[in-house]
Amino acid sequence: MAEAQPGQAAFMLAQRLRELREHGFGRLTQSELGKALGEADGPVSPATISMWENAASGRLAPPSRLQAYARLFCTARSFEGGAHMLAVTELRPDERDRMEELERELLSLRDSAESREAPSSGSEPQSMWHFPDGSRITLVCSRLPAGRRPPSADPSTLNYVRLSGLADLDTLLDIYGAIRAYNPNSRVVITAAQDLTRRDVANHLVLIGGLAWETVNPWFSRIFPIPIEAGDPAQRGAIVVRDSESGEREFKYIRSGDEVIEDVGFFARGKNPAAPQRTLTICGGITTRGVRGAAQCFIDWEMREPNEQYLKPRFPRNSTYCIVMRVPILNDDPLTPDLSKKENRLFEWCDASTETESEG
Repeated sequence: MAEAQPGQAAFMLAQRLRELREHGFGRLTQSELGKALGEADGPVSPATISMWENAASGRLAPPSRLQAYARLFCTARSFEGGAHMLAVTELRPDERDRMEELERELLSLRDSAESREAPSSGSEPQSMWHFPDGSRITLVCSRLPAGRRPPSADPSTLNYVRLSGLADLDTLLDIYGAIRAYNPNSRVVITAAQDLTRRDVANHLVLIGGLAWETVNPWFSRIFPIPIEAGDPAQRGAIVVRDSESGEREFKYIRSGDEVIEDVGFFARGKNPAAPQRTLTICGGITTRGVRGAAQCFIDWEMREPNEQYLKPRFPRNSTYCIVMRVPILNDDPLTPDLSKKENRLFEWCDASTETESEG
């Protein structure tokens, strides 16, 4: 379930690239750096720069891009009047020596990261969001009610945006980024729960938000029987668990005045009842922040590894399980729960062990 930590060379390369951007000759934004590097070998997006600077993404900058880094950062003259790429013929002998030295350093780190620390090609998942069989992956959000959709969700408008009518877009983007990073060759489909097709359901299926789970629950409730009620948690103001040992339990968010300071989220994973060789994953919560906190448990670089390490021995591989968690909120953003701390785990269940934990 958990991925081995990226090796030292991958960390060193990512750190070196970030160091060059932030401290080489002043501080560049990822957008500014991407524009400058693009003068050598085509445009580079800020998202791509971000992945190169994060060893956890598993993405190494190509050799040609590292050569461009070396040419850009070999001289302060590259940053006079804004970051730009000098031609090799414009470099002085000392600058060319520095370029070659920096190029050797970066390419050596890349070679070490690629040859010694490449992810295993076996069938063991590299992370919670890695699906090693290469199958299609369907990400599912609920469509917002008509009265809550933005104008861009109307296909008749000139500025129509297909996904703008979906709920939980922040979490959708987080999960999509993680899945693309760990499954670069897999087809990823995004759809509304109300538009699911038979083919979509037969993929690895990721349901995002309580409303998405509520929509598909009539199909799956008897064959994916997690003890979390599928009604809209936002309407009830709570995640509701129906446990055979302790009956019905409610886990509610906490307010301070008009501000929500702690939400509740849940994460569930098991075999996809519509395609047993695939998986069904649910990230839910009372509000959008609870949903995002549950997803970030296995995306956030600082917390992903310890959270996966917590789950691995407790929930056997191929079992169906769920965990309900506290999601603290700071300045309207969810903080990633640390599942190794008992106070953050409100409830957990597994069809292999039916083990639960009490609140607090």
